[in-house]
Amino acid sequence: MNFKISKELQIGLLVIITIAVTFFGVNYLKGINIFNPTNYYYLNLERINGLVETNDVTIRGYKVGLVKEIIYDYDNPSSDVKVVLQVDDDLKIPVGSKAALVSSFIGSPSIELRLDPSNSQCYKRGDTIPSYIDEGVLNSLTEEVMPRIQTIIPQLDSLIVSLHAIAENKTIESSLANINSITKNLNHASVGINKLVDKDVPLLCNNINGVMGNLSVVSSNLKSVDFKATITQLNKTLLGVQGVTDKLNHGTGTLGLLLTNRELYDNLNTTVGSANELLVDLKAHPKRYINVSVFGRKSE
Repeated sequence: MNFKISKELQIGLLVIITIAVTFFGVNYLKGINIFNPTNYYYLNLERINGLVETNDVTIRGYKVGLVKEIIYDYDNPSSDVKVVLQVDDDLKIPVGSKAALVSSFIGSPSIELRLDPSNSQCYKRGDTIPSYIDEGVLNSLTEEVMPRIQTIIPQLDSLIVSLHAIAENKTIESSLANINSITKNLNHASVGINKLVDKDVPLLCNNINGVMGNLSVVSSNLKSVDFKATITQLNKTLLGVQGVTDKLNHGTGTLGLLLTNRELYDNLNTTVGSANELLVDLKAHPKRYINVSVFGRKSE
């Protein structure tokens, strides 16, 4: 017996398969695993701070579920926003645990379950878990940073006005021109210093090396001199001079007698004077002292 499937049935099966695949695919993209049995719990929040469906539900940073649905009561705007949580079926939430709406400074907000392990009784599926809003970083940013920013803004305004005034001041251009001129002069001076270092400094170093060499030679010569013998000879000479000086002072010796004996000095002076008169008379009357005759002596 041949069983034939009609075209209408084939089209119907294809539509059903397409719908199933679409359903599974959409839930997979949302992070919902339909093959994993889940529990549902409810939260009542005053505000949700940008929380959306499929945001994470975590315990100490570990993902245990997601936000299944957010329900807002349009008929009663003052009522809390109801949030439906979908968590793993193996998760047991003890009574007394709380759910915190945690706002992230960079990423999207999430629901963090903070369990109370002291209670053995657990919430049942469909129960409402007590919840609160944990401002965290955003709260500190709002309460501490924003007031400071508000005080800084007027100062920034005045700073911008001052910078604008400085930018429009024409003296800035002249100052910049002077700075540019000073920079050029420094560049020229740097070139001169480089030339000095390259040419004159090596010559100076060579001269200094030559002087140091001469000093080394002089030092070597001085080292070879026998200063002890020289000083000994000098002491002997000084002792001799001292002896001569003592003789002169005490009137001993020829020079000492001449310096200390007045009578001897006077006699020598008289003798020198007589000799001088004799020489004068000899020059004036030589015949008185010398008489030479070829034929005989003639009486005067």
